[in-house]
Amino acid sequence: MKSIWLSQLVPVITLFHTVCVRGDGKGMIGFGITMYDPPCAHACRNVIKSCRLSCTPEDTTANHGTSHQPIATPAKCFTTDPTFLRTMALCIDTYCPISDDPSLDVIHDFWASHLGPGTVGDYSNVPTASYEDALQAARGDETRLKNNGSMQHREGHHRRLKVRHGGHGEEEEDSTGDIGILDVSSSLPIIEGGDPLNVTSFIDPEEWRVWYNGLVNFEENEIGHVQYSLIITLVAILLPILIAAFTWIPGLTRSRPWLYVQTRLVYPAIFKGYHRVPVAGEIQPNRGQALFIILLSILNIIFLVAPYIIRQPQHNFPSRDEQELSIIGNRSGVLAMGNAVALFLFATRNNPLLYLTGWSHGTYLLLHRWLGYWTLFHTVLHSVMLLAYYKTYGTYSKEIVREYWIWGIVATVAAVAILPTSLLAVRQRFYEIFLASHVVLSLIFLIGYYYHIWFCYQHRWGYEIWAYIAGGVWGTDRVIRLCMVAIRRKRTAVISFVPDTDNEYLRIDVEGVSVADGTVYLYFPSLGWRFWENHPFTTALAAQSDDEAPATVDEKTGTATATASSTSTSSSSSPMRHTTTFFARTRTGMTSSLSARVLKSESARLSILMEGPYKHSGAASKLSHCSSILCIAGGIGITAQLPYLRHVPSDVPTKLYWSTRKAGLVNAIAPALQKLPSNVEVETLVSARVDIDAILEKELSIGVDAYSGTLGIVVCGPPEMADRVRQKSVQIAQDIANKRDFVLVDEVFSW
Repeated sequence: MKSIWLSQLVPVITLFHTVCVRGDGKGMIGFGITMYDPPCAHACRNVIKSCRLSCTPEDTTANHGTSHQPIATPAKCFTTDPTFLRTMALCIDTYCPISDDPSLDVIHDFWASHLGPGTVGDYSNVPTASYEDALQAARGDETRLKNNGSMQHREGHHRRLKVRHGGHGEEEEDSTGDIGILDVSSSLPIIEGGDPLNVTSFIDPEEWRVWYNGLVNFEENEIGHVQYSLIITLVAILLPILIAAFTWIPGLTRSRPWLYVQTRLVYPAIFKGYHRVPVAGEIQPNRGQALFIILLSILNIIFLVAPYIIRQPQHNFPSRDEQELSIIGNRSGVLAMGNAVALFLFATRNNPLLYLTGWSHGTYLLLHRWLGYWTLFHTVLHSVMLLAYYKTYGTYSKEIVREYWIWGIVATVAAVAILPTSLLAVRQRFYEIFLASHVVLSLIFLIGYYYHIWFCYQHRWGYEIWAYIAGGVWGTDRVIRLCMVAIRRKRTAVISFVPDTDNEYLRIDVEGVSVADGTVYLYFPSLGWRFWENHPFTTALAAQSDDEAPATVDEKTGTATATASSTSTSSSSSPMRHTTTFFARTRTGMTSSLSARVLKSESARLSILMEGPYKHSGAASKLSHCSSILCIAGGIGITAQLPYLRHVPSDVPTKLYWSTRKAGLVNAIAPALQKLPSNVEVETLVSARVDIDAILEKELSIGVDAYSGTLGIVVCGPPEMADRVRQKSVQIAQDIANKRDFVLVDEVFSW
């Protein structure tokens, strides 16, 4: 068990540490990566990066910047042009002491790594002059002009700096953190963005100010995007572990307060008792699942609308409305991937949380769907908000032909297309189409997102890490699954109808293999062209003799399916021959195709592949402290009950109530029932329903048959039966003073 979740967890951890991110650090913005360090120096460079230098190529179409901020000057030109170096040094010495006040080491690092490339640090282009040499030369130019009487006077300023070089000047900061009006002067000519830079110049204080505000504010909000997305991811992944940790407290799960919480906040359905019976075309969560979903939804809503930091005036966004439209669009894009990471993890069959929390695979699949809704919402909102932004404030006609925009549309369309192909009606009626489209569209979404980031930022800011983690989780799960299939190797299955069931049930005997308890997925590549199709079967029996073929149950769409394992010998001297037997109810899709094969003859032989076994229900840990067990099964759901019944301790009184419409199924399962432990009482009904209300009233009463302690209730059968057991047991338990504690296990697999 540990090896399974560790094999899933290790690659994910490795991705966090080994993914190479170009930029100022490794990781994500605010968590290992800094965008503008120090902002004052980056603001200086941004003012004059568009100025034409003496070494700037003439009539060139090459872009040495970004798609949104193109630069005609190559990096080497910036690091070798003496005028640019002097102007930059003077600007840093003027504005940094009155804003960020960075240390000299920070300035030296900026000088060595950012003068050429700009935003992203790169030490390959070393400046031809040091910061101190360039500053000394700029001061010399300034002094000579001043002595020659060429000092330029600036008017309309409110104050002057007390200290210019090497000290701290005064600064004003408004309620948004904006640095106030700066009164600085120089004998050098004032340079503004876009002007030719031919002589050592002084950067206009207002231009520097709006650039500084824009850079600081942009990084503040980008840190927020990452921070809040990480919170959603970590809450979704770690909260189940925290909740499960309460069950490790000795005696807590046997206490009355625990029963009170379970019967009022966890077990009840949220809508008129319907949980497994679909409402509004979809399976609804119970209260416990709903509370988890509500928490994640509240976090998604809060982090989408706030908090944001607004600084005005600034260069990036001339107006508050423009800035809000952009940052909300950007926030929603990052939140989409925060949800997507947990979404991909919850869908995997090798999800380590299954073993850490004891939650069922069905629960994680339900949460997977709700995380999918939020991922889709944020993805669409991101596209709509930025479409509106570029339509209103930007250059929409230029953006739509850029590669980052095209790949963003690809990811958005894929996310939208997943929704209709994942509806319950499609999942149940066209399972094969759902499975194939879900995998393909999910991969297109990830690929589209990755290239959207690559063409927009390359590997500057770590946003591609979201795709690495989600893709790594998905890929690791697939590799483990392939290894499981390879270990089992190709097998031959004999398929036939169960006698006296009007061809409603199939028997699948897999030769040469014995499967332990757990869920197994079967592939039928020789059945048709849908080679990827696979269906889950849960183990029902251990070793059986050849004349006592085990029984299992198909749980493709919410009606449980099970597998059974058997070993047989033809004589006492012959070697042991293993056979694993599955029972499946004929429905649409794969079982319908198998039935058609069998109708042509009494049986059919097909090549199959096996994946598993998994232990996904979490039932064993929930039932471990129960003093007695009550199993209620309907139809082929009986085979999902047998694993618990075979292994119940001899001192735990256990009862099984099973109803089915087909006597032939009873005959097929009878040998397994006869070999159950002696403390298991079995009552079988044919063409009659189990009186759920009367049974629960009796079994949940304190003192019945001298029972005491916690009752484990396991139900597996039609959705109506399962919902009635849930509703009635919760209703009875409301009278805590006179009723027993209980644990409810709804054994079901459902997409």
